[in-house]
Amino acid sequence: MFGRERSIHRDERRWLLGLALVTACSWGRWLATGSPKVDENYPSEAAGTALLVVLVGGWVLLVLGWCGLLVRPPERPRRLAYSGLLVSAFMLPMLSNDVFSLFAYGSLAAHGQDVYATASALAHSVWYPWIGERWLGRVCVYGPTTLVGVMPAALAGGNPWLALVALRVAWLVPLVAVMEVAFRRLPPFFHAMVWLNPLWLLEGPGQLHPDLLGVVATTAGIVLHERGRVKSGWVAFGVAVLGKYSFAPAGAWFWLFRRRTLRQTLLRVPAIAAVLVVMGVVCFAPFWRGPATVAEPVRALVATNPGGSITDVAGLVVHVLRGRPPPRADVPAQIAMRRDRENYGATWAVVGFVLRIVTLGVAARVLTTMFRRPRDEDAIALGTGALAVAVITLASHRFQSWYLMAALPFFGLACTDAWRRWWIAVVALSVTPQFAYLLPRTALILPAWTAVSTAAVAVVFVVSFRARYLDVDPARVARGAPAAAAR
Repeated sequence: MFGRERSIHRDERRWLLGLALVTACSWGRWLATGSPKVDENYPSEAAGTALLVVLVGGWVLLVLGWCGLLVRPPERPRRLAYSGLLVSAFMLPMLSNDVFSLFAYGSLAAHGQDVYATASALAHSVWYPWIGERWLGRVCVYGPTTLVGVMPAALAGGNPWLALVALRVAWLVPLVAVMEVAFRRLPPFFHAMVWLNPLWLLEGPGQLHPDLLGVVATTAGIVLHERGRVKSGWVAFGVAVLGKYSFAPAGAWFWLFRRRTLRQTLLRVPAIAAVLVVMGVVCFAPFWRGPATVAEPVRALVATNPGGSITDVAGLVVHVLRGRPPPRADVPAQIAMRRDRENYGATWAVVGFVLRIVTLGVAARVLTTMFRRPRDEDAIALGTGALAVAVITLASHRFQSWYLMAALPFFGLACTDAWRRWWIAVVALSVTPQFAYLLPRTALILPAWTAVSTAAVAVVFVVSFRARYLDVDPARVARGAPAAAAR
């Protein structure tokens, strides 16, 4: 027992030290550039390289500490989880510029401007100079619950520091409330997988991606559903989906969890659909400008170039194999996107089609397993998580590490050894392409870093494919703990 406690304390120290170093790097980036903006605002090569070394070291410590905590989840994780939340709450934008786009959309919407059907209002926002060049002409692709969630930024005027504080306060209050409920209702492994996860801390409370709100709503829905408040759980699920559509696969859990008869299974489909439709009407009503309010964001998502995905990597590999030079990192964003469509478009179409077929096959296999064991709550949770990961890593033509947060709550409920090992690998590697934002576009190591890190992530997407998707034995799935730890 003494040795186990000492091991846990060592893992906790590594975890906290790693998180502190990562947070310190965000302030170092600000000191090196003079601004919290990320896109088109890079440190010098010397400063950026030094920050990269420290960031990699901090990230390694953070992931190693988490690995230990995942194998030996703390029985009382509240103190550690809140310590991590406090440290990450001081993190500045470092690996993504998305928060400034959120400020622009939220502020414009708070003043009655349309951000869904047209992007013309962006040029009149005080946040327009803060938006990355790649996104200057883009409509808001986030759902209405996210848009409402970012409106507190309007209180800050054009002050980025006040806006960051306002958004953190607005988001951390419901987060802490849901965490408190989760600590009382869900098993220790859930907290190790979700609240102590380095990916969650970096991309959620740290970089303020709206997926944080989706995880909060999904977790609230899980707790409500498990307590028998089924319809309230569906509403919480609706909040997540209407914030970001990548949370849609979570619907499998709310549909199949604790259904007892075929009739109940069939009736839940129109019932959940009705809840989503009503919520959609209510939530979109303040922003409605006609069908384009929904159609334009969907069109923008579909038209976006692949990035960070298997499709993206395949396009580049085929391009290089044809004897053509890889793209330069210092080319203006709009020109680079146009050239990429010209060079890789045909490959993207073929690879994307094949991957969607594969995803349909995976979904059929996973759903079959879920239906065969209607009373196995672990199989329902694991299947839902697997569906979410398949959609995010295979079917989607774009990938960013924070997309994976949509699957975390379900793997917190049930996990196998194969999935646990995969999560450790994907958490460790999926954020590394973003580390390139610490380097200027002319840095010598940038092309190699970007190519190797992105390719490594694409490889992780397909490793242990059979064990994760095809050979899962629900009898070996342990609720709230990996199978090895359960034994």
